[in-house]
Amino acid sequence: MSLTTIKVESAVRDRLAAVARARGTTMAGLLDAESRRLEAEQHWAAIEESYARIQREDPDGWREYLDELDSWDAATAGTDSSASSEWPEFNR
Repeated sequence: MSLTTIKVESAVRDRLAAVARARGTTMAGLLDAESRRLEAEQHWAAIEESYARIQREDPDGWREYLDELDSWDAATAGTDSSASSEWPEFNR
């Protein structure tokens, strides 16, 4: 693992240090965890924007997509193979 240095204002460094201390981690650990959280947040925002774009630009295609989801839900009704049971961490 290679290391690097970033420059931030002292106030930013102090806030990061205080949060890291409160969480019982280092600033490097805090920055790693938060950068991963922000990366995931950005990923899901891009997915949501794609859904919004499809709804806007191709309403017929969007309805077909929803109909297909409904057919899958009907096919798996009463089973444990739904996405919500498979990935409960995304259904909070």
